[in-house]
Amino acid sequence: MKRIAYSIFFLLFVALSAFECDNGKDCCAMPPCSEIASLSGTWRLDYFQNTATGAIDTDPEISGKSVVFTFSDDQKKGTISGNTFVNTVSGAYTLGGNCTFKITSFGGSKVGEPEWSRKAWLPSDSTGGKGSYHIQSNKLILKFDQNPEQLVFKKDK
Repeated sequence: MKRIAYSIFFLLFVALSAFECDNGKDCCAMPPCSEIASLSGTWRLDYFQNTATGAIDTDPEISGKSVVFTFSDDQKKGTISGNTFVNTVSGAYTLGGNCTFKITSFGGSKVGEPEWSRKAWLPSDSTGGKGSYHIQSNKLILKFDQNPEQLVFKKDK
């Protein structure tokens, strides 16, 4: 009987200590996929990266021309404004759990857009505008579900 009581006590002790966490943190919670749950900020597109091959297509750095988007949200819904090399753009998006997003609208003048900045036109919901994001330090990565290229931005302001 003592052996059974000791076994139960030992199992109970192990079970309780297995879920103990330092500083009162929930040790069963997954680590965050991003430092913040928001895209808010002004971001300059630095490069495209093919996630299958790792190939990088960097900003050609044409004097005075950049792809710059300003995202503004309440951690649920947001708006996009900004410019590509030659056009003004605007749009809207929603944020979901696990660092997911959906571009609900995106458009602009789209006149005479060079190839590199043309790739920066974000797909909207009807054209595959769902994906995931990751923010770390001064870098924002947008990865769309239907596109092997992710967009890597650096903080502009």
